Amino acid sequence: MHATTISLEGYGIMICGAAGIGKSALALDLLNDAHGFDYVLVNSCNNYLVADDQTYVGITKLEGKNQLIARCPKTIEGLFEVRGLGLINLPFKSPAALHLYIEIIDRLPVRMPEPSDLSRQILGVDIAFLQIYKDDKNAKARVKAALYALLRNKVIST
Repeated sequence: MHATTISLEGYGIMICGAAGIGKSALALDLLNDAHGFDYVLVNSCNNYLVADDQTYVGITKLEGKNQLIARCPKTIEGLFEVRGLGLINLPFKSPAALHLYIEIIDRLPVRMPEPSDLSRQILGVDIAFLQIYKDDKNAKARVKAALYALLRNKVIST
């Protein structure tokens, strides 16, 4: 998939969207905000890059259930693009379980989505889902709220 994937505290987050829309920028913000970029660079935390720009997605069995797994193509392992700087090397871990699918879009998402709109199927497996507007200044906070709410069944149905 055309996606950037990271792991925050053991939760795999795959960020999709059109070319140049801000997938890597959001991943960089999340990695930096987790404990500071110094921790990411020395890999002294549980936050790391899985794959930048391209992610292979597959399925494995975990506790009797199908689990989505993200893998990095060998040719780009540890490479991360920072716009205006170029490619940098980051500690990475591949494969990683996927828990949240983020789609960055160029319009405002629905304010109060239906509960059925908070998940998607990839390869026939349900995954928590959130749309983020490309210019959302609170994108990091929304992703963290989604991790909390969607993965812990804390969404209140309207």
